[in-house]
Amino acid sequence: MRGTRGIAQLLVLWALILLGTLALGFSLSMRTEAQAARNGVEDARAYFQARTGIQRAVMLLSTLPADNVMRMAIAGEDGDASYEVRVESESGKVDINLVPDDVLLGILRKGGLPDDEAEGLRDAILDWKDQDERPRARGAEAPDYAQLKEPVTPRNGNLKGVEELRYVKGVTPELYGGFLAKVFTAHGRSGQVSYLRAPEFVLRSLPGVSPEVAAWIVANRDGETPVSAADLAAVVGEGLTAQGLALISGGQATNVYTITSTGRAGTGVVHAVRCLAEVTGTGAKGVKILRWLDLAPREVGG
Repeated sequence: MRGTRGIAQLLVLWALILLGTLALGFSLSMRTEAQAARNGVEDARAYFQARTGIQRAVMLLSTLPADNVMRMAIAGEDGDASYEVRVESESGKVDINLVPDDVLLGILRKGGLPDDEAEGLRDAILDWKDQDERPRARGAEAPDYAQLKEPVTPRNGNLKGVEELRYVKGVTPELYGGFLAKVFTAHGRSGQVSYLRAPEFVLRSLPGVSPEVAAWIVANRDGETPVSAADLAAVVGEGLTAQGLALISGGQATNVYTITSTGRAGTGVVHAVRCLAEVTGTGAKGVKILRWLDLAPREVGG
């Protein structure tokens, strides 16, 4: 009898342990789901903050001179949610459709690629753009891309967007996101880059432009006495070559702008939205959206 009672007590103890374990697991599961739900809500709030920033930048571009908009601090807050916007001119980037072959090679080298890799990527980009099916020495044409696990077809013409570079032979996600997407555009509409609008990163990437000259241009172009073409000519031979001067002497060649809006909400949830917008006039319909990326990659410091 006493042995039967001991077994019953042991069974009850094991049942209590089992029920306690199940209750703890259920509690942890509910907590995880609740946290996921809160994160989803915060991400949605951050996303719509970012969209608000885009809409505000579009409104400003349709009513004010673009140079003024690019110099503005465009930001807003709503309780624990906020947005911050950056507007960049595509005139400050290198047009991949118009860049000379030797300049393209020089840019790729300054991007950190060894000579062989730079020449290979240069040839692959040129093959992607040209209209024939004859691959260059280190390039690739349609038959090469047809053998990929996910086949693609070269453009055989001007790129419609810089995003196409992701599919070119030799381009890795790191190279595209960390360098190519920051330096090149398909909407510059000029073989030159505007030194008044180019980010320092782009200026440093150009052949014939030293890091010191790039930093000097950025530090002085928006001052009371902005850097002029004569000022640039005066530093040729001192960190700036004749080729570099020719590359950065372009004026405003396009009314296309990249708008990046970063929304934040709650305890640090971040969502970035990016679009490519063309200013076609003034008023409510004065800006045309060319590209839209709902989930833009976060940048360093973003």
